[in-house]
Amino acid sequence: MKALKISSGILFLGLYLFQVSCSSETIKTQTESTDFISTSADFEIREIDFNSYNTLTEVEHLPVKNSSCEITSFQNLLQKNFEKLIQDPNFDVEMVFYLRDLHRKYVTHYIGPNYYGSDGQYDRLANKRMRELQKFWQLDRQIYLNGQHTATLEDPKQLADMIESFDRSVRNASEARIKASQIIEANQNSCQIPENSFFALEAFTRSNGLLVISDGILEILEESGIPEEIVFSGLLAHEWWHQAQFEYDLQWENDYKDNPELLRELEADFAAAYFLGHKRGATYNWKRLESFFNMSYNSGDCFAESPGHHGTPTQRLKAARSGFELAFSEKKKGKSGKPSEIHKAFLKSM
Repeated sequence: MKALKISSGILFLGLYLFQVSCSSETIKTQTESTDFISTSADFEIREIDFNSYNTLTEVEHLPVKNSSCEITSFQNLLQKNFEKLIQDPNFDVEMVFYLRDLHRKYVTHYIGPNYYGSDGQYDRLANKRMRELQKFWQLDRQIYLNGQHTATLEDPKQLADMIESFDRSVRNASEARIKASQIIEANQNSCQIPENSFFALEAFTRSNGLLVISDGILEILEESGIPEEIVFSGLLAHEWWHQAQFEYDLQWENDYKDNPELLRELEADFAAAYFLGHKRGATYNWKRLESFFNMSYNSGDCFAESPGHHGTPTQRLKAARSGFELAFSEKKKGKSGKPSEIHKAFLKSM
């Protein structure tokens, strides 16, 4: 019975962690430190009592699901993916969250060569979309994209670099190499650690211009039936708009005050659809945008009382459709709206 309680509690927590891990950094005008910027996801991880596995206490602190909200196929796939992980004979809750947290910190600070998708299959599309988005929105900031890959956690050198950089219990490079070797050896017979998508399940942005898109979220959205190109383009356009929100923070801050996290996320769906469907953007027609609408719907969550709530499936679908309808209405005009104009149009659509 105890094992069942542990699994159920961890599973619920795992799904909630995904829901908050997509959040962009809290948008505030401030000088950033070089330390890792904590998010609600990190807070929840640290709430786990790893010694006693007192998961029932932790579950009590999770937000209540909206009973009228539909659990989407994407959320069901997330659940199945996490169930595979906790059923693995090598599963250890402390190690699993240690690696996930370590990987998130690493990808947040990494600067260097990048590839997108597990085999680099999105490299050309990423470069194309990055150029288009920069030209389309003309933001006054340098934006760069990091890919996140489970393969990174299997590389002894990269894992040792992560440990040396972010594990404060390790004193030097030699100790980091030893610990990395021990972790890889302990998991060599596992088919889930670190191959499971849980270890690379990120799509977020930071005010320093960083965007992150992971293999895991791409693969699960694709498995839910969304075409590959739409998945990558939609995620990238959504996260890009958060950069506009950072840039215009002082002008727009009061517009979000009633429900800042929700409004910023819905606006990112609105702006992403606007870019994808605009004549000067990705030029997707209605038929192709239907897949993005499906993606927006699937990405909704039912934790309406959570501070990290991004919108129900219905809310996210409505925002995306409204953004495309605005782009379609400007078809003859040709010229795209400035970020401030799109922001006003979004607020009007609410």
